[in-house]
Amino acid sequence: MIRSVLAALMLPSVACAGGLTVADATIPLAPPGAMAHAAYFTLTNEGGTDRELIGVAADGYAVVHLHRSEEKDGTATMSAVDLIRLAPGQSVTFAPGGLHVMLMRPEAALHAGDIVTLTLEFANGERLSVSATVMARDNGS
Repeated sequence: MIRSVLAALMLPSVACAGGLTVADATIPLAPPGAMAHAAYFTLTNEGGTDRELIGVAADGYAVVHLHRSEEKDGTATMSAVDLIRLAPGQSVTFAPGGLHVMLMRPEAALHAGDIVTLTLEFANGERLSVSATVMARDNGS
């Protein structure tokens, strides 16, 4: 508990660079032994030109992809996403049941309060690093 509170206090609530902001970056705690996790956040383009998110890297994971979960004809599906375009002033939310970052093959077990550095990669070569906090799931999750 103390570790989680201290970690949260040390983190900036928003990462900014080049007119891009990332807010509320979290990774829900997965069951022990899980080989895949998800990361969620809100990405906003506050600049004057379109931006294209083409990938994400994450410390401590062998494979990282942009994904989208959807329901089609009553069946849940998940597919890789190659590019997410953000117009000036646009925000995109990565959340359960929609866009998310798929984090696969972790090098170590995660615990609530741990920090994972995500590096967002854009088509123009720009990178934006953000600290994502591992959060315990609510009992209803």
